[in-house]
Amino acid sequence: MTGVIALVGAGLGDPELLTVKGLRKIQKADVVVYDRLINPAILNSCKPGCEKIYVGKKPQYHPVPQEQIEEIMIEKAQQGKTVVRLKSGDPYVFGRGGEEGASLKQAGISFEVIPGITSSIGGLAYAGIPITHRDLAASFHIYTGHLNNSEAAIDWATAAKSEGTLVFLMGMAGLEEITQQLLKHGKSKETPAAVIQWASRKKQKTVTGTLETIYQKALEKQLQPPSLIVFGEVVERRSELNFFEERPLFGISITVPHTEKKRITSQLTDLGAEVVELPPAVQQLSTQKINVQAYLQVVFTDKASVEMFVQSMGRNSGDWRQLGQLKLITVGHHTGEALKQVGIQPDIQLSTMVECLEILSADTLILGEQQVIRELNEHDTPGTKFVSHTEFLETPLTELWQTTDLLYFPHSKAARLFLRALTFEEKAMLKKKKIIVMGRMTKAVFDQEEIAVIQTKKPDYESVLHQIKEEMNP
Repeated sequence: MTGVIALVGAGLGDPELLTVKGLRKIQKADVVVYDRLINPAILNSCKPGCEKIYVGKKPQYHPVPQEQIEEIMIEKAQQGKTVVRLKSGDPYVFGRGGEEGASLKQAGISFEVIPGITSSIGGLAYAGIPITHRDLAASFHIYTGHLNNSEAAIDWATAAKSEGTLVFLMGMAGLEEITQQLLKHGKSKETPAAVIQWASRKKQKTVTGTLETIYQKALEKQLQPPSLIVFGEVVERRSELNFFEERPLFGISITVPHTEKKRITSQLTDLGAEVVELPPAVQQLSTQKINVQAYLQVVFTDKASVEMFVQSMGRNSGDWRQLGQLKLITVGHHTGEALKQVGIQPDIQLSTMVECLEILSADTLILGEQQVIRELNEHDTPGTKFVSHTEFLETPLTELWQTTDLLYFPHSKAARLFLRALTFEEKAMLKKKKIIVMGRMTKAVFDQEEIAVIQTKKPDYESVLHQIKEEMNP
């Protein structure tokens, strides 16, 4: 059976600008074929085992030709797989989505298009420039900046006479020629102009001027691709409508572990920070049968251990009433909350693994991550029973964490998984970074590696946000 393909527009660099339908398609995909400007955080939504194929292009550098990209899509669909072709912006706004759709149709493969927020509109908005305005521009015109493409030759006389807003995509290499052609064909040299680099990202930089001056100003500010070029009276509204570049954490990037709820990620993004989200952990829970009647106390060392216990009870037809005889112990705040979420109040809530060692006995069952269990087993704990699960981050990790201004870890498990995924050289690099952690257990993980960290004053998100602001704005 032939698979299906979705041409999905990812929008701008901010992963939250992806549409709900686009996200659903990505979550169901067996294969994702993605471009260079895609934020890696979007790929974290892929299901386990999803094949991710990078076909990114840079100016003057196309390692995977367009024909080969189309062949990859067709081949995967013919294998019966559900495929997402993930493109920055919108698939049909100079994204070659029309060519890819036609190739799929010719090959007899079913496809659909999920539109995305094009940078020609969204990118301007993030710079405080509306593409239309009731008093200034009743129309807009979007051009490709790839001026060496004879198939997309620009009618400069028409462009120069056009009312409204002119937007050029992928045009940094041709900025000088673009301005010269518009001037040559009669557009006023006083026409307001702007260039926006890396719209919606940490490196967003906006330079304004006029049609006559914008090339020189962009040159002086060393603007690089990807950048948008815009001409029109709407540029003058930037002073009133610029919101993104005025946020308190604009220009700051922060690495955080992957979470489902995205609470801290959303708060940081709303404050203007660019968040680099690490990939989700690959989790392998033990299917070992747990006989609760054989123990007097059970120790949960992380959230996954709670999930493993609940699954075992359901899989082996366990009777929850048997838990009445058990003393249930959690280690760490997040573990305690995970147990409460399944309707069970822990009898004892410990803060550290050191405290856990003090209560071990022959009638104790300890559930936890394999490495933690291994470390506990090194202590003299005769008769104590251990059931472990395995978690790890797939390597190599995205290199983006290396360029962020700081890293944040909310709990010890996230810290352990991250450190375990690093090479020796990467750990040495990490020692030079600012790292904020929540809680003593998390700090202890870094202490073992002799990596200095900053612990928040309280174990809550408000304290985390306060600490980040304090570190980045001393």
